[in-house]
Amino acid sequence: MQNEDYGTYQCFATNDYGTSISKPFKVKESRLGSFPNGHIKVVPCTEHQHCKIECRDRPNCFPDSKCRVEWKIGEGTKTNVEINKRVVVDGKGNLHFLWTEQNDWTGQQYRCGLWQEQLKTLVVGSQTRLLINNTTAVSEREPVLVSKENGKALVGGNGVLRCIFSGYPLLDIEWVSPQKTVIRNTLNKYDITDFGRVLTIMKAEQKDEGVYYCKGKGKTGFSEQRVNFNVTSAPFLTGNNQMLDAVVTKGKDVSFRCEVKSLSTEMLPSRPLWKKNGKDLDISKEKYNIKKDNQVLTVTDVQKSDTGVYQCLSENSEGVLLKEAILKVIDPITIHESSRDSYKIVQGGMLKLAVVADTDPSLTLQYKWMFTDHQGNEKEIETNKYWSISRPVQNNLTIDLRQITDPSILFSLTGYYSVIVHHKYDQKRIYFTVRTDTMETDIITMEKDIITMETDIIPTTAVPQKPIDQHTYPDTIIYIVVSTETFIIIIEIIIIVSYLNRRKHGRFRYSECICI
Repeated sequence: MQNEDYGTYQCFATNDYGTSISKPFKVKESRLGSFPNGHIKVVPCTEHQHCKIECRDRPNCFPDSKCRVEWKIGEGTKTNVEINKRVVVDGKGNLHFLWTEQNDWTGQQYRCGLWQEQLKTLVVGSQTRLLINNTTAVSEREPVLVSKENGKALVGGNGVLRCIFSGYPLLDIEWVSPQKTVIRNTLNKYDITDFGRVLTIMKAEQKDEGVYYCKGKGKTGFSEQRVNFNVTSAPFLTGNNQMLDAVVTKGKDVSFRCEVKSLSTEMLPSRPLWKKNGKDLDISKEKYNIKKDNQVLTVTDVQKSDTGVYQCLSENSEGVLLKEAILKVIDPITIHESSRDSYKIVQGGMLKLAVVADTDPSLTLQYKWMFTDHQGNEKEIETNKYWSISRPVQNNLTIDLRQITDPSILFSLTGYYSVIVHHKYDQKRIYFTVRTDTMETDIITMEKDIITMETDIIPTTAVPQKPIDQHTYPDTIIYIVVSTETFIIIIEIIIIVSYLNRRKHGRFRYSECICI
């Protein structure tokens, strides 16, 4: 790559649904400088005490994640200084002897090396000689803090805390959480390394933020130090239904929600910026309605041209949020043909209900047939002796009455039929009314009227009447009684004849007969 190739890039990917974009990202050159030519520095140390050798004039190295300090001893670059419980390198690259021994100086110089992983290059410098002063007696020394480093991590990332203590003899380091519990190595959460000096917190959450304690514990006492851990985050979405893909039919409205928030310790996020297919939306158009401080975008009266990828962007001091949602606008379900909405059925006949519909070519229509009886009970129709649904396209329902001889079964097939034409994103419902022949209904109505008449007449004979002088009007009493009984007999004969006639022609409703 050339110098002019470095800068800010963004990726665009386009297909039939629209254009998706990446977050802007910077491409920078991996770099590694060199140590300046300098003199050899002499560092005095005292036996059994802490001694530090600085990595002087450390050159620039980028990116940090690909740079590593390696201390060398002697000529060349092959011999590394061994890191152990007594010898450690801090986060700035300085070399520490937590207590010094005479054999730490063998006459060979110490040199600070800097390795760049991407470039596979090592540079060395900062040459140092040790001058170790002898002590006649070895005394125990309490732990003393040499170095500590606070940690920081993005939500979901890893953060590192460091504590280095000097002391003699060997000492242990213990880590304590903000909740005052001792931290142990825990899979996918805590990793204690470098002889206890480094605590890595994995998959950081906001609740991990706070003050941690590192304790250097020796024979003569302990030292406790506070180390801060800061959990940060770019803006994030809160609540449900945030930037969800949508498939809607033409003419409807659709809303996208981008309700951004920052962690409580971060600066507020910027108001969302809306784009379509990577280009800024012209929010002055009536097509777009933006509410709730730019956090809700509504696209009104959608048409096929509104299909695309919609983006919302927001940022704070820690990063950028970019979320996308695909809008696909489809043709609605259209009913082209349908059976009429009302039918009469008779025994021995057959009725076919049908519907012809279509929808967006990318979708397949489904059909569900429903039946509601006279009591309002609804159920889905399944193929049986009297109902037959077409296959594989279930857009036809046949009601077969050819084998029916029982009027009650015929009646049970009357009611309200409907078909739900649907797919995942839309549906329409068509209704049909199915009843028996009107003539039969009229006969049944007349029969009910006759029953009502009989009911009305019979109680009349039992209504209390003014006493009659039987000695004065004997002929009148006989006439009334005979006339009433004769009329009742005539009505009963009519009912019986009507019943036999309907039984003979197979048109009498059994359910109505029970009512008599």
